[in-house]
Amino acid sequence: MTVILSLLLVLLHTSPGQEQGSYKAESGKIPDLATKLFKKTGFDRQYDFSSHLKPSYLTGDFDGDGKPDVAILVKQRNSEKIGIAVCHSSTNKVFFIGAGVNVGNGGDNFDWMDHWSVTPKAVARKKLGRAKASTLKGDGLFVEKSESASALVYWNGRRYVWYQMGD
Repeated sequence: MTVILSLLLVLLHTSPGQEQGSYKAESGKIPDLATKLFKKTGFDRQYDFSSHLKPSYLTGDFDGDGKPDVAILVKQRNSEKIGIAVCHSSTNKVFFIGAGVNVGNGGDNFDWMDHWSVTPKAVARKKLGRAKASTLKGDGLFVEKSESASALVYWNGRRYVWYQMGD
């Protein structure tokens, strides 16, 4: 009985921002979309893919176009600053969150982050509230320093913005 209860608790438990759905959390081979975009843009000479956290990449519809995009942990080579590169599949553009690019209270180095996950658009809307939800275009990225601070990072149609969730 104890084993069954424990198993049920594990299956039912999701951390804040981590919801069930068609979102992938991967730690294996970086998707071709990202590797090709990094080579094409020359970012492969400035950034390394990082696997210091598991998963090392996430997929979701971050720009709200109905197509899966990829978010990958990266490290800027010169500064060794950690961050996230989001590759939009329909526009073939890469956007950096941290890794030398300042984003809200997260700063330009996400070396503090010890957890991240995809927050589906419907859940993100509820977390943002009515006023901010109108600027949300797709799924969000939940970034966190366990037992400290967390935020939802989302695409507003022009750039990724930071919404502080907790301290």
